[in-house]
Amino acid sequence: MRKEKTFREKLLPLILALAAIPVVILSVMAIVSLEETLTDRYQEQVKNDLQQSVRMLDVTLDKYTSILHELSTDEEFQENVRNLGEEQGKGKAAGESIQQDFAYICRRNTGIEGMSLLGPRGTSLFYEREEEASKSDSWMDESLFVETDQEITYHTDTAPVFTKSGEQYLFHIIGLIKDEEENAIGQVVMSLNENVIRETIQNGSNTTTFIIDKGRVISSSDSSAIGISTKELSDDSSYVETRTMKDTGWKIEEHYSLSLYARTLWGQVIFELMIAVAVIVILVVVAYFMSAPLVRQVGRIVTAMNAARSGDFSVRLTADKKMPYELNRISEGFNDMMRQIDILDKQGRAAAEEQRNAELQALEAQIDPHFLYNTLDAINWKAIEKGELEISQMLGDLADILRYSVMNAGEETTVRGELYWLRQYVRLQQERIGKEILIEEDVPEDIKNRKLHKLLLQPFAENSIRHGFRDQQGECRLLIRMAQEEGLLHIVIEDNGKGIGERELEKIRQKEPENGHVGIENVRKRLQLYYSSRASLEFESVPGEFTRVHMYIPTEKGGDIDENRDCRR
Repeated sequence: MRKEKTFREKLLPLILALAAIPVVILSVMAIVSLEETLTDRYQEQVKNDLQQSVRMLDVTLDKYTSILHELSTDEEFQENVRNLGEEQGKGKAAGESIQQDFAYICRRNTGIEGMSLLGPRGTSLFYEREEEASKSDSWMDESLFVETDQEITYHTDTAPVFTKSGEQYLFHIIGLIKDEEENAIGQVVMSLNENVIRETIQNGSNTTTFIIDKGRVISSSDSSAIGISTKELSDDSSYVETRTMKDTGWKIEEHYSLSLYARTLWGQVIFELMIAVAVIVILVVVAYFMSAPLVRQVGRIVTAMNAARSGDFSVRLTADKKMPYELNRISEGFNDMMRQIDILDKQGRAAAEEQRNAELQALEAQIDPHFLYNTLDAINWKAIEKGELEISQMLGDLADILRYSVMNAGEETTVRGELYWLRQYVRLQQERIGKEILIEEDVPEDIKNRKLHKLLLQPFAENSIRHGFRDQQGECRLLIRMAQEEGLLHIVIEDNGKGIGERELEKIRQKEPENGHVGIENVRKRLQLYYSSRASLEFESVPGEFTRVHMYIPTEKGGDIDENRDCRR
């Protein structure tokens, strides 16, 4: 009688066949993808190395050009250049001073082999670092000077020169010397050792970098390549990346050996094949010991985790006694974790709301209103007893403004109400400073019933009065203009005061206001609390002409709100 095969015995060959095909396909795809990835990685590495070489070379050259520029723009040095070729005493003193400058620069900066000067009337001076002077048989001569109208010019040599230290390759930085009228009176040449560049561009063992000028190598991490033409650099076994420097016109060419790339690729191919074989073996073993119910239970756990990741913390798993103990423990642990997360999420939301309310209270309720009301009322009656009715009126206005500020802190009012209380505030301020302040309002009627939070305009009016109108001669004018733009209420508060300096204005824009502009930061914080990122502030000013604030806030249409409801005496 033929023995029937079990499900697992039937499943094993099938899984083996089905696993081998996709694993082989995936392995081939992985190898192809790996090749592309390695290529991209090596190309990116070469680009990064090249970019680093360019950056370091720029920094190095900037160092020496800065020294040259500082020297050529020095007034004393320019005066000495002009005095060259004059009568013997004056010209000789000028030459000695220039030689001292050259000696100082050469001693303080490694890599500078010599300094040369072409002065007025064909005069010239040379200083060689190793000789500490100029010799007639030196490599330094008039050929170092080139005709140029550029302030900084780079000149290279591919032929070596022979110094006291032996054979050396040099390159030269030439700077024009100009007088006060920008007329060239000479040029100074800084001769640098090629090692300055070579030390800058040193790279890894698989990378060779060449600095090329006029089709010839002027510097390289491989010193034997200096002087050869670019045609001789052709190499099919290397990946080549080039970059041209903006200031010097030099071309940086980096050659990356592909031998390491090939070894790495083949090593990864073998590794991928080993992984493919291992995956097939492991897959067969796992399939033999695992069963469909386990897979389904794991699938339920994954589904629940995805739901939790999406923010559904109410998801729960149902335990199954047929499942292994470990899976049931995972389900129970997951359920406990979801309950804890759900509780913490609710606590976090409540804490955030409490923090928001606390911040609003801290910003908007910083003094005891009843103490102020009672104190102002007592002072008011004293003024009435003395017959000071104008003082009594001012105290009454101040009390009204304080009530408006702190009563129902944080709630909304209408544009109409906010403008009313702004006029009251300005009237009180002009009594204090003894100067009339004209308020111009350009607000359409349909906007006056729109809602906004209290005291968003007052801090800017206060800044105008305290800073913009201080020591103002003539008319003091405050303009309030509003318009609805793309779902936002655009509010403009403008004064014709003395304006804000560019430095202080930039600090205000960067949220770093000077002392005296704390109210601006207060408004910023309140806008963030009230409207989040939907509100914004912008500033512009021209000293001596105006300061203008643009406020953008989302609003909704409100009903007819009594503008006096918050401050009845």
